[in-house]
Amino acid sequence: MDIKEAIDIAIQEELKAAERYRKMSKEAEDAETRLLLEQLAREEDMHYRKLSERLKAIRLMG
Repeated sequence: MDIKEAIDIAIQEELKAAERYRKMSKEAEDAETRLLLEQLAREEDMHYRKLSERLKAIRLMG
């Protein structure tokens, strides 16, 4: 496995995690839990963006 493959796997996992948190937030019974899960989903989105940018830079470098 090289760095590109590792980052690609990490990107896919971030997408899955964000989706999972969003689904859980819709099922949450209280507002506090819902807000926490929505925040976690946004953090996973941020991780996804950072990893995607890093992968793009690596690919541009060769």
